[in-house]
Amino acid sequence: MAYFPFFVDIEGKRCLIAGGGAVACRKAAALMDYGPDIVVVAPQVIPEMERLIKVSRGRITWKCREFEESDLEHGDFAIAATWDEGLNRQISIWCKERKIPVNVADMQEECSFIFPALIKDGDVIVGISTGGNSPVLARYLKDRFKEVIPKGVGTLAKQLGSYREMVREKVDSLPVRRSIFRAMAEEGIRQGSFTGEQAKELIERKLAEHEK
Repeated sequence: MAYFPFFVDIEGKRCLIAGGGAVACRKAAALMDYGPDIVVVAPQVIPEMERLIKVSRGRITWKCREFEESDLEHGDFAIAATWDEGLNRQISIWCKERKIPVNVADMQEECSFIFPALIKDGDVIVGISTGGNSPVLARYLKDRFKEVIPKGVGTLAKQLGSYREMVREKVDSLPVRRSIFRAMAEEGIRQGSFTGEQAKELIERKLAEHEK
């Protein structure tokens, strides 16, 4: 069965990562832009993870020891990425008993959530998943989608978001609002941006058309 793509605010949440190898490092790096407090538990870490910890400015901490069940007491979600499949499976069991979301490296059946292939531009996020069946296909689709997503779409989204309240205040009709938002998005993509003055002109034009 396919996974439903929840988009969750994890800023300030506590993420536990068991393991200090390449997989753990990739997942820690992917999470950093989203603001969680990451705790890596591993007796040793690869040089890339050490560098990531140093540049994280305290957002990633390292406990230099084996993972213990007690590490989960204050965790919001966990990633099991040790070299030991048995330990990874045990971490999954502990998490599920505590109803803590867990991702287990290379063991889809032990996961309660999976990592999609991500495209990020500001607040615009595209997640691509194959349900864990083919990470290679997910990465291929990511590369293809990146080619067609307009550059600067994250900045455009922030611009358009700043006009939402203005549209709500000036336009009572929901169909007209939807028409305005769609026109803003289409024109913004075509131009690469959409100014506040253009937003006001568009609102006035759409209201005049609606009143005819």
